[in-house]
Amino acid sequence: MRHLLLLLAALALPAPSAARPVLQPVTHPEWREVLAGHQGDLVVVDFWATWCLPCIERFPRMVELSERYADEGVTFIAFSLDDRDDAGAMAMAGSFIAEQGGRIEHYVTADVIPVAFEHLDLLGIPAVKIYARDGTLARTLDADDPNHQFTDEDVEAAIVELLAD
Repeated sequence: MRHLLLLLAALALPAPSAARPVLQPVTHPEWREVLAGHQGDLVVVDFWATWCLPCIERFPRMVELSERYADEGVTFIAFSLDDRDDAGAMAMAGSFIAEQGGRIEHYVTADVIPVAFEHLDLLGIPAVKIYARDGTLARTLDADDPNHQFTDEDVEAAIVELLAD
């Protein structure tokens, strides 16, 4: 029921205005450039979509973490796997992220969704990937194993551990 209420709340948000965050479309090669541009920072990437209720539920916690670790060299990126050719989904995604706020960069795949999942090495979402300061993938937190679902606490523990390295 909570998931349904969150989705309904997201649908009821006003359409994004020019002053609100924009989802920047990126192809896979452009995405690699975005990541390379953040070398030197710890980069936390939250893969999500408006059709993913657990993603919507988790998003506010990612915003909290982005605020908490902003001054420690941690960059948070939200990567939407919504279909950018679906105007309704893009409006809903734009409204949702505008409502959430936070110090988060926002991107959306410009690739066809199944191809994007393949290029990003994802089986499903929600998923979080954390890249070390040297740009290498340091952690992947996902829901691929039904016996071990990652939590917000797992994300923060990985950030803390990697900041200590």
